[in-house]
Amino acid sequence: MRLPRHRLWRSYALWVAGLVTLVILASGSAQLWLIQRETRVALQALQALEATQASVRIERFFGEAGALLRSSLSLMDSGHIGDVDVDVQLELYRLMKQSLAIESLYWIDGEGRERVRISRMAPDRIGLGEDRSQSPEFVHARAAAPWFGPTTFIVNQPRVVMALRGKVPESGVLAAQLDLAQLRESIGETRFGREGVAYVIDGEGHLLAHPDFLQVLARPDGAARPPVRAALADGLAGSDHGLIEFKTPEGRAMVARAATLSVPGWRLITEQPRDEAYAPVRRALFATLLILALAVVAGSAVGIVLARRVVRPIQQLAEGADRIGEGHLDHRIALARGDELGQLAARFNQMAERLGDSYQLLETRVAERTHELVAKREEAEQANQAKTRFLASASHDLRQPLHTISLLVGVLRRQPVTADVSTLVEHIQVSVAAMEALFVGLLDISKLDAGMSRPALGDHALAELLHRVAASHQPQAARKQLRLAVVPSRCAVRTDAAMLERVLNNLVSNAIRYTERGKVLVGCRRRKDGVELQVWDTGIGIAPAQLPHVFEEFFQVDNPERDRDKGLGLGLAIVKRTLALLRHPFTVRSVPGRGTCFSILLPLAEALPVVLPRPQGLARPEHIAGAFIAVIDDEADTRRAMQALCNSWGAHVVTAASAEQCVALLGEHLRDPDLILCDYRLRQGENGLAAVGQLRAHIGQAVPAIIVTGDIAAADLRRVADAGLPLLHKPVGAERLLAAIEAALADHPSGGCGLVKSGADSDHEDSAGR
Repeated sequence: MRLPRHRLWRSYALWVAGLVTLVILASGSAQLWLIQRETRVALQALQALEATQASVRIERFFGEAGALLRSSLSLMDSGHIGDVDVDVQLELYRLMKQSLAIESLYWIDGEGRERVRISRMAPDRIGLGEDRSQSPEFVHARAAAPWFGPTTFIVNQPRVVMALRGKVPESGVLAAQLDLAQLRESIGETRFGREGVAYVIDGEGHLLAHPDFLQVLARPDGAARPPVRAALADGLAGSDHGLIEFKTPEGRAMVARAATLSVPGWRLITEQPRDEAYAPVRRALFATLLILALAVVAGSAVGIVLARRVVRPIQQLAEGADRIGEGHLDHRIALARGDELGQLAARFNQMAERLGDSYQLLETRVAERTHELVAKREEAEQANQAKTRFLASASHDLRQPLHTISLLVGVLRRQPVTADVSTLVEHIQVSVAAMEALFVGLLDISKLDAGMSRPALGDHALAELLHRVAASHQPQAARKQLRLAVVPSRCAVRTDAAMLERVLNNLVSNAIRYTERGKVLVGCRRRKDGVELQVWDTGIGIAPAQLPHVFEEFFQVDNPERDRDKGLGLGLAIVKRTLALLRHPFTVRSVPGRGTCFSILLPLAEALPVVLPRPQGLARPEHIAGAFIAVIDDEADTRRAMQALCNSWGAHVVTAASAEQCVALLGEHLRDPDLILCDYRLRQGENGLAAVGQLRAHIGQAVPAIIVTGDIAAADLRRVADAGLPLLHKPVGAERLLAAIEAALADHPSGGCGLVKSGADSDHEDSAGR
């Protein structure tokens, strides 16, 4: 869209003028703010300096009086005074001559009796022995620092009592009543500005000293003045307001500051008219406004001139750019100028020429690249299919012998053998378990990659999940003398409980495996967008360079020797894929040598949570004793191992290499089988699903069946899942097989009691049941 010339010119002029005005305004505002702040700081510093100087003079006033009292008490402490009353009287005369501020002096002996009192305005009292043991000066006076009594007024002139105690008990207390009129000389020299003034108040707001002594004689109500109220409030709260701004009853604005004196409750207050204090700010404001007005006028003039000189070439450039942008790559901008705008027009023309060349070259390369990508995609698809076929075949061939070994080890563990043989069997069992864990991990990853695992989302309470994790991993932590702490939680989340439990079990097992001392902590934290489930450990930690690799298959931290006790390196890979499937974000933080924290963010439950049932106890062989099991497997070693293992549990077994053979063998028995255990891949192209269907058709009812397989092909796994049959992946350990058989029989109450064929004599057992 092209703007009319007059509109572009006006906009350009207004923008330049506005920008200059904005810059000047910002600069002026910042300058004013800085001047105001610096003026306030300088004013506060000036008043603080003057107050400090006045405070020093006031402290000197009281220090001189205290020094005189302390010198007399030192004579009493040393015992240089003989006839006590007479000598003390003479000493007090000497003190009074040295300080005009002392109105009267009196001495209270160590037993609290007033022995000597002299005064400028009253007769002396010697040896009266008046009891002053409860007087404030005797009770509160100390040798370290003077004690000051409350302020009193005699003929409207302020007085205060100062008392000091001797270092030895016999010296008693020496007190002096001071005339505070002398303070006027100390603060009379405090001046700042033309009208700045300082004055002293006590803890009740009474005016004690002022350059104008008539104000002290008038005894005004000092507490009514705002700075006095603020100073007294600061004394109670222990704070400092800094500058205090207020108005006098006449309406004049003032600024003040209060300083604390050594006499308890006394304050020195300095005041100055506000217009005098902030005069520099007003002068700076006037100068800034003047500069701003001149800058706005100059900026507007510059904007108008620049707009007239720049708008026309810019319009030509805009029109040419529009033509090039519309696809007319052969268009050229005619702008005969030697400045930057002319150079810009030339570069626009060069750009249009190069764009034309590049466009033609790009079309050629896109066509070539498209052809290459199509060929590479076909190659990748063929390679992926070959890999899938190889993995499925290799998995079955590797799992089959290991499955047989696992079953035979289960049989051996139930045989009475010597201690050495038993130890050897246990070692074999550990090796088989490690291989089984490897295959299970590979299968889980294959399922996740093939899309076989689909989450069943629901609302679940975390309490039961955490309880099961604690119970499952406590023995593992106890063996390593670690403390496994699982913090209970009442949170409910939306997730797949089974998948989340597998993830948490992998994380906790991994934490225990890589922690040598300390503890493993599992707990939850509420967040605004959900619940964060965390697993902390005090283990070896993960270096920053290794963090991106810990979720890769077979990657392990600090296990170059591939020790099986440290796992196989599949747990975190399964965790990453499972959480991606559940769409639960997760993070990992780690400090080498200090530990690691895995965090999973779970969404909050949408409804009342489902209470997950606690797992039942381990399967026991006596639960399946007497059951009749039909085993179909094309491997003779596996059939023999399966028969021996099931017989050791007390079950009756018939084994066959195919469905036809099994039907023939069942014809020799009086009972129908309670359960069918069938391998998925059989010979001559037969599979376990077809074999189970053939046996069920022969028996006439849906006998419980379990499919055992070493395949990981996604298509085969889906077929078994669609058939609704339990699936065991080779190698199957004895405990896992026992648990699966018990679960299948438990779902059919007839399991274990036998089904007698019609027309047969029920009093006879079949030969496989003996």
